[in-house]
Amino acid sequence: MATVAALLPRRPSLLAIRRALPRQSLRVLTARSPSHLANLLLEQRLDGVIVGLEAARGATFEALRTDFPSLPVMVFGPVRSDDAGTVRHLVRRGIALVAIEQLDEPILARMVRGAGFTARRERALLPLADRLGLVDDLQQRAWARIVADPVGLTTAALARELGVARETLSRRFAEGPTPTLKAAIDAVRLVAAGQLLGSPGWRVADTARLLGFSSVSLLQRTCRRITGVAARALGSLPPERILARLIGSPGRRWG
Repeated sequence: MATVAALLPRRPSLLAIRRALPRQSLRVLTARSPSHLANLLLEQRLDGVIVGLEAARGATFEALRTDFPSLPVMVFGPVRSDDAGTVRHLVRRGIALVAIEQLDEPILARMVRGAGFTARRERALLPLADRLGLVDDLQQRAWARIVADPVGLTTAALARELGVARETLSRRFAEGPTPTLKAAIDAVRLVAAGQLLGSPGWRVADTARLLGFSSVSLLQRTCRRITGVAARALGSLPPERILARLIGSPGRRWG
């Protein structure tokens, strides 16, 4: 389940977020202060953060853009006509989403999910199914699940989710030119690592811990084996470059 952190000083905004984001699909953590938010970014694997317009006008937003430029930062709250200049500034600074209290609440869950790390990864990787040779329904369902969240995913757990035997899934996934199931999981996990390492605020050690690697050395070895580069370099690689040994050629950067 994706997790977002919300730094919203206005209680009505925080209550609206909790009403609009279903607990079944999105977990919301309340950040009590900018320093608490900074701690959450290092302690929790977040899909994005939501801040109020007040925070977006000041040092909190600038610190997020400086230390965590790859992080999806979303703004939520009452937006008036005289806030247009602030909104334009936020768009220029790479804000992921501006959602208006009351007006956008009916579709807020879809908006937040569409702006987060998971959705970015899905937009980049799901279209690669054909190039990976994943053509039948089981292969494509497995690929979609891996892309959605590869952290802690095992072949046995994936097989249970898809309702097939582990041996059947492993054999059918790797038919033809496709990678093995383990190779696909490891590669997508590195793509998730690259999303974090695009920010100086996340060190390699932080990334290894947040993504469930048992040690920094395991992340480094996995990265060398699949991409041929050190883990720190993942942040500057496009997703297709991370998957290059699986699909054969580099491609675009994150959009």
